[in-house]
Amino acid sequence: MARQFNELVKDFNSIRSYARDFYINGYKQREDFQEKSLRSYDNERRRIESYLRDYIEWEQTAQGKSLRLEVTQEQEHPFFRLWQTKSFTKNDIFLHFVLLDCLAVGGVQSLPQLTKMVHNNYLNQFSEPLSLTDITIRNKVKEYCQLGILEEIEKDKRIIYQLKPLVPLPDNVVDILHFFKEVAPAGVIGQFLLNQLVPAASPFTFKHRFIVHSLDEQVVLNVLAGLNQRRLLHLTHFNGKESTMVPMSLYVSTETGRQYLIGQLMRPNILSSIRIDGIKELSLGSVVKDYQTYRDAFEQKKHRAWNGSFNQQRLKSLKILLRIEEGKEDYLMTRLTREQRMGHSRRLDRQTVSFEIELTDLYAINPFLRTFIGKIITIESSDLTWLEQFNDDLDQLITLYLSKEADHDN
Repeated sequence: MARQFNELVKDFNSIRSYARDFYINGYKQREDFQEKSLRSYDNERRRIESYLRDYIEWEQTAQGKSLRLEVTQEQEHPFFRLWQTKSFTKNDIFLHFVLLDCLAVGGVQSLPQLTKMVHNNYLNQFSEPLSLTDITIRNKVKEYCQLGILEEIEKDKRIIYQLKPLVPLPDNVVDILHFFKEVAPAGVIGQFLLNQLVPAASPFTFKHRFIVHSLDEQVVLNVLAGLNQRRLLHLTHFNGKESTMVPMSLYVSTETGRQYLIGQLMRPNILSSIRIDGIKELSLGSVVKDYQTYRDAFEQKKHRAWNGSFNQQRLKSLKILLRIEEGKEDYLMTRLTREQRMGHSRRLDRQTVSFEIELTDLYAINPFLRTFIGKIITIESSDLTWLEQFNDDLDQLITLYLSKEADHDN
């Protein structure tokens, strides 16, 4: 008999990896897939498509079938569906409904009472009863307590179990959860809480919606746990490398949505940043006894880095004069004040504003400075290599636009 196709997922890291290959890092065609067999490619692609069928668009091209994700502002976050996958056996799915039914009908029950109800009220209804031991039932009850589905209570020196009540959600919290699930690290928690309510449209729309990072939520949760408990983090990267780090902070880019783990690497002993989407697995280690020492060093260095780019170089100064007309372009001054981070700005006269900053890596501030092109009067810096490169980039940009204008005139 032909082997039946299995739609189940044993390990979320597996579906996370395939989802990255199929929908984030460029859709891999069958001939590009080298991780496992071509049959694995077909199985995993078909499996993920079944979860994301409401979001997948495709068209026939000369090279074959081309697929892509199409997500509108009104649609739910597609990758949250992947977090609702779970592997199970026939005994697992049987006990899932039976245990919940026993506790919903019979109320609180001890383990012997639950076991008796399962055997007498359910297993006996089959002409060929399932082979289900008391140990299997007990293990499933313990597992559901760990997952938060059931609740273990001690009463009259007995351990009894009941369905864990849903988290109460006041009306004024619902909108907060709709916002949280889209913008915060580990936002999938917000979606899980909303799943217990009748589905309703979110009141928010987002100009930039960074859906791809929801695949990294478990890594983020472990990072936050490590930060809260001041414990070492053991990392396994997708490239196969391993490292150990004392966590300091979690940075999230407002420009790309990318998340970075900032911490002190043990080997080499340096402050570094690691992209969360490059971490395959992350586990908690021992408590760091001298954590505050690392923390104090980080607090000093974080004010020298524009983003997550940390290095051991000396500080470099930067001073820029900007043409921002008072009264007419106050919005630019407001934006500069809001986004300048550790820099300082001041108005020199009605048309000129000075912006000064000291950083260990001036290249990190380039995207911010480029948003003021056309307003820059002069630039001074102690890093002459950076200054030459920045001016050269501007010259190439001006030459490119002038050549396009000349072609248009001709």
